[in-house]
Amino acid sequence: MMNRRHFLSLCCLTAGWCSTVWGQRRPGPPPVLGRANSAQRVFARLLQLEDERYYHAEEFVDFLGSSNARVRRRACLALGRIGDPRSYTLLLERLYDDGNPRVRAMAAFALGELETTEPLEDLRRMLVRETEMLPVRARCAEALGKIAAANAKTLDADTLQGLLAAGLKSLPRPTEDIPPGSERELFTTLCLTAVMRMRQAAGLPPLLRWLASPNANVRFHAANALARLSDLPEAEKTLTREREKLVAAFRDEGETVVQVALARVLGAIGDAEAMAALLPRLAAAEAAVRIAVIRALSNARQPEEVVPPLLDRLRAGLSRYAKVEADERPTWDGLPELLTLAEALGRLKATEAQPWLERLRMLPTGRLGANPEVEIALARLGTAAFLGANPDKPLLPPDDDWRAQAHYFAGLAALPPEEPRRRRVVEDFLARTVLDARARTALLAAVPKTPAWAAVWEQELRHPDVMVRAAAAAALEVLPPTDQGRKALIAALTTAREDTQNDARLAILKALAADPHPDTEAAFDLALRDPDWLVRRQSGEILRRRLPSTLSEEERAQAGEMLDSRIGICRTNRPAAFYGRLVRQYARHPRAVITTTKGELTLELFSEDAPLTVENFIALAERGFFDDLTFHRVVPNFVVQGGDPRGDGDGGPGYQIRCEINERPYLRGSVGMALSGKDTGGSQWFICHLPQPHLDGGYTCFGQVVEGLETLDRLVRQDRILGIRLVKD
Repeated sequence: MMNRRHFLSLCCLTAGWCSTVWGQRRPGPPPVLGRANSAQRVFARLLQLEDERYYHAEEFVDFLGSSNARVRRRACLALGRIGDPRSYTLLLERLYDDGNPRVRAMAAFALGELETTEPLEDLRRMLVRETEMLPVRARCAEALGKIAAANAKTLDADTLQGLLAAGLKSLPRPTEDIPPGSERELFTTLCLTAVMRMRQAAGLPPLLRWLASPNANVRFHAANALARLSDLPEAEKTLTREREKLVAAFRDEGETVVQVALARVLGAIGDAEAMAALLPRLAAAEAAVRIAVIRALSNARQPEEVVPPLLDRLRAGLSRYAKVEADERPTWDGLPELLTLAEALGRLKATEAQPWLERLRMLPTGRLGANPEVEIALARLGTAAFLGANPDKPLLPPDDDWRAQAHYFAGLAALPPEEPRRRRVVEDFLARTVLDARARTALLAAVPKTPAWAAVWEQELRHPDVMVRAAAAAALEVLPPTDQGRKALIAALTTAREDTQNDARLAILKALAADPHPDTEAAFDLALRDPDWLVRRQSGEILRRRLPSTLSEEERAQAGEMLDSRIGICRTNRPAAFYGRLVRQYARHPRAVITTTKGELTLELFSEDAPLTVENFIALAERGFFDDLTFHRVVPNFVVQGGDPRGDGDGGPGYQIRCEINERPYLRGSVGMALSGKDTGGSQWFICHLPQPHLDGGYTCFGQVVEGLETLDRLVRQDRILGIRLVKD
């Protein structure tokens, strides 16, 4: 924590910076666009303010006072995306006083994006106001859930219980006939998802009642919320008490997505009765249901009841694989189920599965380390199963395949940390001078995060690869601070200023934030001078949290303003004409045809909802950036992910774009930007196999698969993007 002396030092540094360097780089605010300007010009300016993350209060007062409801609504969205907590008062004015319900709804949505707790009571009051329009109340519920999730560590239990009670009180009766696509459906589903985000055990019984809804989408949201709350300490008792109802709901359910969620709930119960209800669905026609059931069975309390049928299915799958043509094996679409079976048998510690897992270990490449799921499964069976029986000659991945090495290291990390053979293998690979940085990053996951290994982590801070250094900093963050570690981090931060990527700088700052020593403040001051806006923002947020509690409210506000001045805006160097062009394209609905090794996917791109993201995707596609890249991440029933030139999940185009969070829900086939934190998108994107309500309002949704869902279902890890063709209206 910063004391008052350090606070005064910060003020002096800040004042000097603002009057010299920053004052030269930041021009005065542009002239305010009056109400006489066309809406198109205003939209372009709002887009620019969003892109720069510039909260210019005077302009927003003008925009929010426009006679054009579309302008007021768009200004609310911009405030939510910019994310400056000071703007909540402007949004509350729109929520209470705007005559247009669409503007009021967007004001509520934007308040949720701010994640500040000040408007909690106002949102709660509006949620329970029965005279208010349902879409407005729906977005109030959504905002309450987001704010509760973002502040879970600081909100007291009584506040959370009060918010939960408000949400539950507002819901209609579970048995009410709710028309699909209606405002009442939107209201109900957003309330149920808010209950999920509040993560209170008191929400479980009401969610169980909503499984009786005649509306399939409502049932899905209730089941999905139950599944995501099933890890609460109180959940097992509540769910076990209602096991009979849950089993009946699972057996009678005809909708695939609801079955998938209910399978997860039954898996959380884990007793013999729940497992018996799941077993018949191992042979379900829908692959999504089979995958969900396999995962649920891996939680069985009595493994002897479920291992034989799982092993039978693995054997049968391997027999089918043997009949596949050799050139089709690397991307055989039956592989995800086999890998899910391997994961389940590993979790169940089914030693009788070892011979079959050893066969699967070499598929489809014929080399050890083909799949991380199998490596981890064998490690869970024991050290000998993973490293081999000979203690002096461990099984090792090939030297010329970084992916196989990375997959192998995932298994190595699953061995007990105290295992001597694990330690010897880790030390052997750490000592290698020739090891691909992508494999080394994976290797570091197997290095224990303990003080005994601190010297290794400090050494890795000097590695030339930015992601290796980022991993080392993340490890030091969880270790007790030491003088040596602090010096190593500060030195690494200085070196990282030469990086074109900011990953190491951000990770180092986060690690230093966990160290209260005053010497770290010079590092944060250095970061506040970084040309990268994300680095400045993170440093400013850390210093804001460190402000001494003894400061008066006025002093705290003064310090906050000084930090905001040093963080500044995200300078994009884009002319106003650029934003004007994007706004003129709002009415267009470009399509992208992605040709993969499994067939084609046609996307509709949402130019109005996420114009900057769509523009970035199109620009990368037109220059061939995505050509021949792999889908490096495929998680059945969740997402496929691609767009990484490194191929390990850590790559990008060399720059970042700002998030454009919108009201689009994540449905089956929705396309979103992958992130490592807010405003860190670049070139990686994902497509959802199934609806994912927990992603709503957290990731930029910028497209939808309109043709080729069958291709989506067939994609496996290492399938390739052959090219992307743009089809514009």
